Amino acid sequence: MSSTAGNFRGGGSHANSNSCKDNDCDHTKLIVFSIFGGIGGLTILIGIACYCRRRHKDRTSQTNATLGKATKQKGNKNASYDISLFKSGFWSSRYLQFGVWYGPHSFSLSFDSQSFKVTGFGSDDVGAFTIDGTYSNKTGQMSLIKKHQLGTDDPSGDLGHQVTIQLAWNSKTLQFEGKWYVQTKTYRGEDKFELKFNEEPQI
Repeated sequence: MSSTAGNFRGGGSHANSNSCKDNDCDHTKLIVFSIFGGIGGLTILIGIACYCRRRHKDRTSQTNATLGKATKQKGNKNASYDISLFKSGFWSSRYLQFGVWYGPHSFSLSFDSQSFKVTGFGSDDVGAFTIDGTYSNKTGQMSLIKKHQLGTDDPSGDLGHQVTIQLAWNSKTLQFEGKWYVQTKTYRGEDKFELKFNEEPQI
C-alpha cells in the first residue's frame, strides 16, 4: 500500500510537472500576443504618421496655389492700371542733344485700343513732323517713329529724316522716358527723350 501511495505521489509529482507545461503555454501565448500587439501598434503609428504628412503636403500645396493666384490677380490689376497711361490728346516732349535739353514741344497723339497703334503730328525747333508707332498697356512701353517733313523749318537740321523713339513708363516721375535714335548719311546720334501728357496744349 505504501508503495502504491509512493507511486501516486510520484504521479502527483508528475502531475505538478504537467502544470509547469501549462504555465509555459501561458507565457508563450503572452509573448505571441505581445509581439502581434506591438506590430499592430507600430502599424497604427506608421499609418498616423503617413496621414499627418499627407495632410501637411496638401495644405502646403493649397497655400502655394493661393499665393500664385493672388500674384496673378495683382499682375492683372497692374495691367489694367496701365491702360490709363495712354490717353489721346496733347502731349509734351523734350530731348537731350549735345548736352542741351530742347523743348518742351507740344503735339497731338491718338491711341487706338483695338490695334494698339499710336499716331500724331506736331512741330518742334527742327520743323513739322508726323508720328506713327505702337504701344503696350501690359508693359507700359511705346515705340514711335517721328518723321520730319523736308523743308518746313530749319534748313540745317530739317533733313526730312526720321527719329526712332523707345519709351517706358516711369512711375516715380509720372512720365515716359527713354531714348531717341537718328541715323542719316551725314549724322548719327542718340540721347535721352521724355514724354508726358498735357491736359491743354502749350503755346
